[in-house]
Amino acid sequence: MTDDRQPGLRSMFDLVGDLPRQMLESAGLAGLDRIAAAPPVPGKRAILCGMGGSAIAGDLVQPLLEAGSCSLTVWRDYGLPGWCDGGDLVIASSYSGNTEETLSGVEAALARGCPVVAVSSGGALTELAGSHDFPVVTLPGDLPPRASLGYGLGALVRILGHLGVVVSADLKIAAAARWLEAAAGHRGPGIPPAGPDPDGWPDCADLAADLAGRLPVIFTAGEEAHAAGLRLKAQLNENGKSPALLAEFPELDHNDLVGWEPGTVAPTDCRLIVLDSGPDPEGRLGLRVRTTLDLLAGQFPEPTVLRPAGDQPLARIMSLVQYGDFLSCHLAARRGLDPVPVERIERLKRVLARGSQPRESGRRPEES
Repeated sequence: MTDDRQPGLRSMFDLVGDLPRQMLESAGLAGLDRIAAAPPVPGKRAILCGMGGSAIAGDLVQPLLEAGSCSLTVWRDYGLPGWCDGGDLVIASSYSGNTEETLSGVEAALARGCPVVAVSSGGALTELAGSHDFPVVTLPGDLPPRASLGYGLGALVRILGHLGVVVSADLKIAAAARWLEAAAGHRGPGIPPAGPDPDGWPDCADLAADLAGRLPVIFTAGEEAHAAGLRLKAQLNENGKSPALLAEFPELDHNDLVGWEPGTVAPTDCRLIVLDSGPDPEGRLGLRVRTTLDLLAGQFPEPTVLRPAGDQPLARIMSLVQYGDFLSCHLAARRGLDPVPVERIERLKRVLARGSQPRESGRRPEES
């Protein structure tokens, strides 16, 4: 239950619940009409430059890409990959419009002659779009970037739809949003919603109680689960103010499996969450997941296994995403924390803006 003395907590719960509404309202975002009228022509490659909550949409859309149409690489760094050339489309995603890594990618794209599309609420990125005459899809402002996912994801899917990379983009978004609305749990007055509530999924508040004071370990299996796991880790970090570990099947069977040797970590110190969207539970991937969990029995308490619900890929992906978003809010509530502030990130940005390094003494940069 939220505390009325913590308006940030109530606000974040509301924003997570707004996810399907944001997805639907993304159809009316300014700038989409320009892309629909004259879409930039991609080759066989597109690069999405972004960080944090502005980049995750690029991972979430991977299962929606039409086979053979175009690859989409999510670039979380300065500049652009060396292989990127003037035939590649660059999609610059920065909610604030001032993310320095993303801006450096745009500068590199312009220098190489790449077509550019921006997704932003304003800032320097929108100014660059105006001065270099490339399209910008404008997101509503004054939100925490991680809480604008519905708008950012909707914008990206619609952009890719205009490019022919995602088929029936508008219908996919509408169907996923309607599914989330229909599946949302309603637990009574004053009780935060738990999000989609498929059979077999634990109540978010109960799972958050298990996570409190423990290290969340997230394993993902299947294409629909990988990006949802990345989002869950980030939300536990930012909203829940908790560290978290993330690993993917089948790669984790080649390294992490050995790292969890008995005696390395006390079983009570961690909590394992498995996001499993494997298309064939009886196939090779399903066998790997079952065998791995058997081999790790005793290393963790009984793992929580979440399998996405929904009648099409985007709905299935977003069922995991919204559940994880609510879970991170419940963890903040359990710990008595406000999920909205990200003070260390802001301190880092201030240091970078000054062009100086933080001192090693432990003093806060703003005290220097």
